[in-house]
Amino acid sequence: MARGRKKLKPAFVPHTDATPERLSKGDDWEMINPAEIDDAEQRNVLTRRFRSSTLDRLHRNGRLTWAQWYAGDQYRNAYHRAAFLLKVVASYGERTTGGESSYGLPRTEAQLRARNFVKQCREQIPFEMRGFMDRLLVHDEMPKYGGRAAMRNLTQIRFALDCLAFWMRLT
Repeated sequence: MARGRKKLKPAFVPHTDATPERLSKGDDWEMINPAEIDDAEQRNVLTRRFRSSTLDRLHRNGRLTWAQWYAGDQYRNAYHRAAFLLKVVASYGERTTGGESSYGLPRTEAQLRARNFVKQCREQIPFEMRGFMDRLLVHDEMPKYGGRAAMRNLTQIRFALDCLAFWMRLT
């Protein structure tokens, strides 16, 4: 007759935060609860999540000026306030639209102002750079380049951000 094996409980691991060296870098961070993402496998403890976009890294490395970084950051924040992208793909709860479809119209006056600001900002960016700048600033997608292609690309990014900063009267 075989004996049943006892299930071992996982050892308790105390919560550890970021090191003082990591915190001294000054990156943006937010506190999240991983149990809200997947409560079956995560503990109910707040965890620090660092955010560092390509725009932030370029500024920290000295490749962008403060005005260029600020213009790009304002564009990124306004784009998220404008809520062009859907936040929820599907919902099994009650409807939030009140039974009417919005057809992509802004729901609040603040959202309308943010959309107008984004539209005006996009007009300042050179036409051929608009899609690339959206991918860089909003979606944080920058292809990996090396050598001359990287330098040419960085020059174009600087020029587009300079146009935006000049329109915002930062320079």
